Amino acid sequence: MKKQSGATEATSLVEIGPRFVLNPIRIFRGPFGGQTLFQNPDFESPNKLRAVERRSKRSYEDRKEAKDQRKVYKSQLVVPEDPLDSVFR
Repeated sequence: MKKQSGATEATSLVEIGPRFVLNPIRIFRGPFGGQTLFQNPDFESPNKLRAVERRSKRSYEDRKEAKDQRKVYKSQLVVPEDPLDSVFR
């Protein structure tokens, strides 16, 4: 855009796309190994996080209680008798 004489324009920043963020876990001396030059102390592997989450979700007692509740629920279900059931016998 050309600036018109006497007019003031405010400069604005527009984000074009998604941000790309690299979070280095470990930096080695060689291309695929070697001495560790940097190791991120805050990094936790996704597998470890999933395992902790799974362990905290339900305990054994919770699963047993849910199983017992399901048995009670199933025993309370009553299927109505179909009046057309004896027609095709």
